[in-house]
Amino acid sequence: MSVALIAIVVSLSYLAIAYPCNSIKFATIQDVDDAHRLIFSSSLVVGALHDNSTLLNQTTRMRIYGLVRDNPGIHFRAICSSLNIPIGVAQYHLDILTKAGFISVYTEGMYKRYFPSKTFTADDMKIISLLRHDTIRSILFLLSKNTQMTHKELASKIGITSQALTWQMNRLKKTGLINISQEGMSMKYSLNPEKATIIKRHVSSLFQL
Repeated sequence: MSVALIAIVVSLSYLAIAYPCNSIKFATIQDVDDAHRLIFSSSLVVGALHDNSTLLNQTTRMRIYGLVRDNPGIHFRAICSSLNIPIGVAQYHLDILTKAGFISVYTEGMYKRYFPSKTFTADDMKIISLLRHDTIRSILFLLSKNTQMTHKELASKIGITSQALTWQMNRLKKTGLINISQEGMSMKYSLNPEKATIIKRHVSSLFQL
Protein backbone atom coordinates (compact mmCIF):
# COMPACT_ATOMS: atom_id res chain seq x y z
CA MET A 1 0.00 0.00 0.00
CA SER A 2 1.41 3.37 -0.96
CA VAL A 3 2.37 6.02 1.58
CA ALA A 4 -0.39 8.36 0.40
CA LEU A 5 -3.04 5.61 0.62
CA ILE A 6 -1.99 4.58 4.10
CA ALA A 7 -2.06 8.21 5.20
CA ILE A 8 -5.59 8.64 3.84
CA VAL A 9 -6.77 5.43 5.54
CA VAL A 10 -5.33 6.58 8.86
CA SER A 11 -6.94 9.98 8.46
CA LEU A 12 -10.33 8.56 7.51
CA SER A 13 -10.20 6.25 10.51
CA TYR A 14 -9.64 9.26 12.72
CA LEU A 15 -12.54 11.11 11.16
CA ALA A 16 -14.82 8.09 11.54
CA ILE A 17 -14.06 7.94 15.25
CA ALA A 18 -14.33 11.68 15.75
CA TYR A 19 -17.56 12.04 13.74
CA PRO A 20 -19.61 8.81 13.74
CA CYS A 21 -22.27 8.31 11.10
CA ASN A 22 -25.18 8.61 13.56
CA SER A 23 -24.15 12.08 14.64
CA ILE A 24 -25.23 14.94 12.39
CA LYS A 25 -22.56 17.62 12.21
CA PHE A 26 -21.45 19.96 9.48
CA ALA A 27 -17.67 20.25 9.04
CA THR A 28 -16.19 23.54 10.13
CA ILE A 29 -13.08 25.20 8.78
CA GLN A 30 -11.27 24.03 11.91
CA ASP A 31 -12.33 20.43 11.23
CA VAL A 32 -10.93 20.61 7.70
CA ASP A 33 -7.69 22.13 8.95
CA ASP A 34 -7.36 19.37 11.54
CA ALA A 35 -7.89 16.74 8.85
CA HIS A 36 -5.29 18.34 6.59
CA ARG A 37 -2.76 18.43 9.39
CA LEU A 38 -3.44 14.82 10.24
CA ILE A 39 -3.00 13.69 6.63
CA PHE A 40 0.30 15.55 6.39
CA SER A 41 1.65 14.20 9.69
CA SER A 42 0.48 10.68 8.87
CA SER A 43 2.33 10.86 5.55
CA LEU A 44 5.52 11.82 7.36
CA VAL A 45 5.18 9.03 9.89
CA VAL A 46 4.46 6.40 7.26
CA GLY A 47 7.24 7.78 5.04
CA ALA A 48 9.70 7.40 7.89
CA LEU A 49 9.01 3.66 7.91
CA HIS A 50 10.26 3.29 4.33
CA ASP A 51 13.93 2.79 3.55
CA ASN A 52 15.77 5.04 1.09
CA SER A 53 15.18 2.69 -1.83
CA THR A 54 11.50 3.67 -1.93
CA LEU A 55 12.02 7.44 -1.74
CA LEU A 56 12.23 7.80 -5.50
CA ASN A 57 8.85 6.09 -5.97
CA GLN A 58 7.19 9.48 -6.30
CA THR A 59 6.75 11.25 -9.63
CA THR A 60 7.80 14.80 -8.69
CA ARG A 61 10.75 13.53 -6.65
CA MET A 62 11.91 11.35 -9.52
CA ARG A 63 11.69 14.28 -11.93
CA ILE A 64 13.74 16.48 -9.60
CA TYR A 65 16.39 13.80 -9.08
CA GLY A 66 16.58 13.13 -12.82
CA LEU A 67 17.03 16.84 -13.55
CA VAL A 68 19.82 17.16 -10.98
CA ARG A 69 21.52 13.99 -12.26
CA ASP A 70 21.48 15.27 -15.85
CA ASN A 71 22.36 18.88 -14.94
CA PRO A 72 24.88 18.80 -12.08
CA GLY A 73 25.26 22.19 -10.46
CA ILE A 74 21.75 23.35 -11.32
CA HIS A 75 20.46 25.95 -8.87
CA PHE A 76 17.19 25.99 -6.99
CA ARG A 77 15.29 28.50 -9.12
CA ALA A 78 16.26 26.66 -12.29
CA ILE A 79 14.82 23.44 -10.86
CA CYS A 80 11.51 25.17 -10.15
CA SER A 81 11.29 26.81 -13.57
CA SER A 82 12.50 23.77 -15.53
CA LEU A 83 9.91 21.48 -13.96
CA ASN A 84 7.26 24.19 -13.50
CA ILE A 85 6.70 23.34 -9.84
CA PRO A 86 6.06 25.67 -6.87
CA ILE A 87 8.97 26.72 -4.67
CA GLY A 88 7.54 24.99 -1.60
CA VAL A 89 7.06 21.69 -3.43
CA ALA A 90 10.60 21.77 -4.84
CA GLN A 91 12.10 22.57 -1.44
CA TYR A 92 10.14 19.78 0.25
CA HIS A 93 11.35 17.10 -2.16
CA LEU A 94 14.90 18.46 -2.32
CA ASP A 95 15.12 18.28 1.47
CA ILE A 96 14.00 14.64 1.39
CA LEU A 97 16.48 13.75 -1.36
CA THR A 98 19.31 15.54 0.47
CA LYS A 99 18.63 13.92 3.84
CA ALA A 100 18.37 10.51 2.18
CA GLY A 101 21.76 10.98 0.53
CA PHE A 102 20.60 11.05 -3.09
CA ILE A 103 21.83 14.59 -3.79
CA SER A 104 24.44 16.96 -2.37
CA VAL A 105 24.13 20.72 -1.94
CA TYR A 106 26.92 23.15 -2.78
CA THR A 107 26.49 26.75 -1.63
CA GLU A 108 27.90 29.38 -3.96
CA GLY A 109 27.23 32.87 -2.65
CA MET A 110 23.45 33.32 -2.79
CA TYR A 111 22.96 30.17 -4.85
CA LYS A 112 22.29 26.65 -3.69
CA ARG A 113 23.45 24.23 -6.34
CA TYR A 114 22.52 20.57 -6.44
CA PHE A 115 24.57 17.54 -7.48
CA PRO A 116 23.98 13.78 -7.52
CA SER A 117 25.69 12.40 -4.40
CA LYS A 118 28.94 10.43 -4.44
CA THR A 119 29.73 11.58 -7.97
CA PHE A 120 31.72 14.80 -7.60
CA THR A 121 34.48 16.00 -5.27
CA ALA A 122 34.42 19.41 -3.57
CA ASP A 123 36.74 20.73 -6.31
CA ASP A 124 34.44 19.32 -8.99
CA MET A 125 31.41 21.03 -7.49
CA LYS A 126 33.22 24.36 -7.15
CA ILE A 127 34.40 24.32 -10.76
CA ILE A 128 31.10 23.12 -12.22
CA SER A 129 29.25 25.80 -10.23
CA LEU A 130 31.52 28.48 -11.67
CA LEU A 131 31.09 27.07 -15.17
CA ARG A 132 27.34 27.62 -14.80
CA HIS A 133 28.05 31.36 -15.22
CA ASP A 134 28.25 32.32 -18.90
CA THR A 135 31.17 34.77 -18.68
CA ILE A 136 33.27 32.60 -16.39
CA ARG A 137 32.57 29.60 -18.61
CA SER A 138 33.85 31.54 -21.63
CA ILE A 139 36.96 32.65 -19.73
CA LEU A 140 37.86 29.15 -18.56
CA PHE A 141 37.10 27.70 -21.98
CA LEU A 142 39.47 30.13 -23.71
CA LEU A 143 42.21 29.64 -21.11
CA SER A 144 41.85 25.87 -21.45
CA LYS A 145 42.62 26.24 -25.17
CA ASN A 146 45.46 28.73 -24.75
CA THR A 147 48.50 28.47 -22.49
CA GLN A 148 48.34 32.16 -21.71
CA MET A 149 46.28 35.16 -22.80
CA THR A 150 46.63 38.89 -22.29
CA HIS A 151 43.91 40.99 -20.72
CA LYS A 152 43.20 42.70 -24.03
CA GLU A 153 43.00 39.42 -25.97
CA LEU A 154 40.65 37.82 -23.47
CA ALA A 155 38.32 40.81 -23.25
CA SER A 156 38.16 41.03 -27.04
CA LYS A 157 37.43 37.31 -27.49
CA ILE A 158 34.66 37.30 -24.88
CA GLY A 159 33.21 40.63 -25.94
CA ILE A 160 33.20 42.42 -22.58
CA THR A 161 34.77 45.64 -21.33
CA SER A 162 38.21 45.75 -19.74
CA GLN A 163 36.65 46.73 -16.41
CA ALA A 164 34.20 43.83 -16.50
CA LEU A 165 37.01 41.37 -17.22
CA THR A 166 39.10 42.77 -14.35
CA TRP A 167 36.18 42.13 -11.97
CA GLN A 168 35.74 38.57 -13.22
CA MET A 169 39.46 37.76 -13.06
CA ASN A 170 39.79 39.06 -9.51
CA ARG A 171 36.88 36.85 -8.59
CA LEU A 172 38.46 33.83 -10.28
CA LYS A 173 41.83 34.48 -8.67
CA LYS A 174 40.23 34.06 -5.23
CA THR A 175 39.09 30.57 -6.23
CA GLY A 176 42.66 29.52 -7.00
CA LEU A 177 41.78 28.37 -10.51
CA ILE A 178 43.84 30.91 -12.45
CA ASN A 179 47.20 32.63 -12.28
CA ILE A 180 47.68 36.32 -13.02
CA SER A 181 51.02 37.81 -13.99
CA GLN A 182 52.10 41.22 -15.22
CA GLU A 183 54.63 41.95 -17.93
CA GLY A 184 55.23 45.66 -18.28
CA MET A 185 51.79 47.24 -18.75
CA SER A 186 50.16 43.98 -19.83
CA MET A 187 48.27 41.58 -17.56
CA LYS A 188 48.47 37.92 -18.54
CA TYR A 189 46.23 35.06 -17.44
CA SER A 190 46.59 31.28 -17.38
CA LEU A 191 45.02 28.31 -15.64
CA ASN A 192 46.52 27.17 -12.36
CA PRO A 193 48.54 24.09 -13.45
CA GLU A 194 47.28 22.15 -10.41
CA LYS A 195 43.66 22.69 -11.48
CA ALA A 196 44.07 22.73 -15.27
CA THR A 197 43.26 19.05 -15.83
CA ILE A 198 40.02 19.07 -13.86
CA ILE A 199 38.94 22.39 -15.43
CA LYS A 200 39.55 21.10 -18.95
CA ARG A 201 37.67 17.89 -18.19
CA HIS A 202 34.54 19.69 -17.04
CA VAL A 203 34.70 22.33 -19.76
CA SER A 204 34.81 19.64 -22.46
CA SER A 205 32.38 17.13 -20.95
CA LEU A 206 29.70 19.41 -19.51
CA PHE A 207 29.95 22.68 -21.38
CA GLN A 208 31.03 22.15 -24.93
CA LEU A 209 31.06 25.52 -26.68
